[in-house]
Amino acid sequence: MTPEIESKVSLKPLNTLGLTSTAEFFTKLSDQSQLPGILEWISSRNAAVLWLGGGSNLVLAESIPGLVVQVSLKGIELVSERDQQVSVEVAAGENWHDFVLYCVNQNLHGLENLALIPGTVGAAPVQNIGAYGVEAGDLIDAVEVLDTQTGTTLWLNRDNCQFAYRDSLFKRSTGRYLILKVRFRLSRCYTPNLSYAALRSQLEQQQTPEPTPQQLVEAVCAVRRSKLPDPEVLSNAGSFFKNPVVSSEIFDALEREYPNIPNYPDENGIKLAAGWLIDQSGWKGKQLAGVGVHRDQALVLVNYGEATRQQIESLAREIQSSVQKMFGVSLEQEPIPYP
Repeated sequence: MTPEIESKVSLKPLNTLGLTSTAEFFTKLSDQSQLPGILEWISSRNAAVLWLGGGSNLVLAESIPGLVVQVSLKGIELVSERDQQVSVEVAAGENWHDFVLYCVNQNLHGLENLALIPGTVGAAPVQNIGAYGVEAGDLIDAVEVLDTQTGTTLWLNRDNCQFAYRDSLFKRSTGRYLILKVRFRLSRCYTPNLSYAALRSQLEQQQTPEPTPQQLVEAVCAVRRSKLPDPEVLSNAGSFFKNPVVSSEIFDALEREYPNIPNYPDENGIKLAAGWLIDQSGWKGKQLAGVGVHRDQALVLVNYGEATRQQIESLAREIQSSVQKMFGVSLEQEPIPYP
């Protein structure tokens, strides 16, 4: 199938940071039958390609060379069920939050804590999205991908996906794998994960200490809305920095100087709260030109209008420098710069 290719297409409405960006060429992938034509177009021009989902984890340059392909594949299918365990295959272009709500309505459990995360299902494995004690990688059974180097389609099981904290094979192999579907292993048995204090506090406010799945999703959404701005209202890419993990020795030294420093156990050491570090460094609520740090959540950088990637990255570098100077801790950017 010959793809419909447009030129000079604005990507501003297609990235949640709202950065001014223009694709040299652009097309939509709404059916897998379009893939051969798209790949042929790319190959014949030796063009760079960006496979674009919801644009919620990208920091785009003002000009994007080559072809931008918006992945709009749709479909949800229950493929097997045994002993309360259910396998569900979801096309990459499905909206993530809508999929979480679908699962709750279908009595499929495990994803409740990941409600309201922006983006598409296909982006979930890339970043190994996580919130309130749950990571997508814990519930992903396999991922169907197109290996763009070989032109073959294959399923990668969870081990092959190499999931880690906000990381995966797909993130480390940018551009090689196009995610087509994700297979989740969910449960008919509902066991709420209430490990996060902020979530328990919200449930107490709702007077639902033993929440139904719907009530848990409502609480998760309420907590997220209280901490993170809606990108439909104020352009942002969610958490801009990963929570850093430090050794026990480094943490002990920090705790002696900052007794109230938030911390969480991690298999590789002690995880710190990046937002707290940024707040203590004096950045919360600050605005520089058209970009700034959100007034309620220091972990979020926001675009107040016509910001460019250069402005966003300049602000990010200043924040990283301040945190390094004050705490001796390095912050790693979470959204991916392209190109």
